[in-house]
Amino acid sequence: MSPDKIKELIQATIPDSQVETSGADCNFSIVVTSSEFEGKSPIQRHRMVNDIFKTQFETGELHALSIKTEVK
Repeated sequence: MSPDKIKELIQATIPDSQVETSGADCNFSIVVTSSEFEGKSPIQRHRMVNDIFKTQFETGELHALSIKTEVK
């Protein structure tokens, strides 16, 4: 999975998000900033992003994803 594909999937699900990616192969770190995170706990924000990649984790397309979220 490419960093561009990760960014595209996040922005399709969380339209106002800003996404920074780093990493390679199947292991990435991302920082997602969005006003959608307003009023949500860190774990709720993490789940919002993690759930986007449920299929990719199940198929092995993505193995590890370090997620940091910030409120815009």
